[in-house]
Amino acid sequence: MADVVVVDDDEDVAWVLQQLLEIAGHNVRVAHDGEEGLLLLQERLPDVAILDVEMPLLDGPSMSYRMFVHNCGLENIPIVLVSGVFDLSRVAARVGTPYFCAKPFDTSAMMSLVDRALTERALPRPTP
Repeated sequence: MADVVVVDDDEDVAWVLQQLLEIAGHNVRVAHDGEEGLLLLQERLPDVAILDVEMPLLDGPSMSYRMFVHNCGLENIPIVLVSGVFDLSRVAARVGTPYFCAKPFDTSAMMSLVDRALTERALPRPTP
């Protein structure tokens, strides 16, 4: 069982991810913007964070950069990006994560990606 933080402003997507992950036996905490997501990360470090790219207040890439700036363990959390943006692979490369999935996503592909992130634990390495 892993601790997973899901940060997505689309309540339906967040709910689906939460249900899928809980059925798989994971503990899931949900936030609906990057600011709220950072608060969840500071409460308890998760094993993985799933971030939407486009959100109000603080988007996923900006949240990931803040995770590196805090430098209190948040930089050691694998990040999975999910989004419907056109060039998600380029955004993921800038964030420095190999884990990304386009919306709408296939649920089994998404779960495989989360399992891969939990197994490999490749840490994001952002590029300027």
